[in-house]
Amino acid sequence: MAARAARLLRLRCPECGRESDVHVTPDTLGAAAASPTGLVGVADYHGDHVMVVYVDGEGRDRGVRVFRALQRGEVVRANPTYLAYMSNIAGFRVASGGWSLEGFAGSPRALLRVLGGGGALEVELRDLARAPQAAAWGERFLEALSRVGQPDLSGLLLSILLLDASMQHPPSPFASRMFELALNVRRLTLRVDPDSADLLSAYAHRVPWLSPRVLEFARRVDGWPLLRVVAAPDPLTMRERMATLLSLERRGVVRFEVTEP
Repeated sequence: MAARAARLLRLRCPECGRESDVHVTPDTLGAAAASPTGLVGVADYHGDHVMVVYVDGEGRDRGVRVFRALQRGEVVRANPTYLAYMSNIAGFRVASGGWSLEGFAGSPRALLRVLGGGGALEVELRDLARAPQAAAWGERFLEALSRVGQPDLSGLLLSILLLDASMQHPPSPFASRMFELALNVRRLTLRVDPDSADLLSAYAHRVPWLSPRVLEFARRVDGWPLLRVVAAPDPLTMRERMATLLSLERRGVVRFEVTEP
């Protein structure tokens, strides 16, 4: 449930034209007033991009940005409506390199705190029974964040969704790699090796998770931006697509090429 809004801003995204209701909570107003710049960003997640609205201590709109990379000293809060995408995480805060991103629907009752790689992750869980696995996944997330450095905001919010979708299982040896790809998602393009795809296709019947549709999909999205490949209506589907790509990467079928966003 979204937090009570001190102000409600209705804005049109300059990227996609979508009208969004941005909830400016009392906590956000206080954070803006205490900020050295007098501003706090409120991030509205649009699936394949992020709109950031900067508000002052009075809740006034002071500018809109899309695809904003977080800067040192910057505080960004996720629009509380973003939390509706998640089933395990009720609120979160991640900080690294002097910036912080957080999203809460109210005052959290208890926070699970994970430290690593010079960063910190705090998570409010809907079910405390998930705490051990949430901590283990959080460590993998922070490992990836320390390698990526300054993340793209859309990749960071995507990673939080993947973190939420992963908590029902213990982390695999490739968990950190999944977050690294997600954090870099706007900088990466998917490339397919057709010879490796043909070879794997010949042995597909021996691989339990592999179906002809998986390889057909990989061939079809060759050259696509990774963000477009993994974009899905819910976090579980995004996680399944990312896991499939990681399996194909280990078999030499796909690789991820760094391109300019």
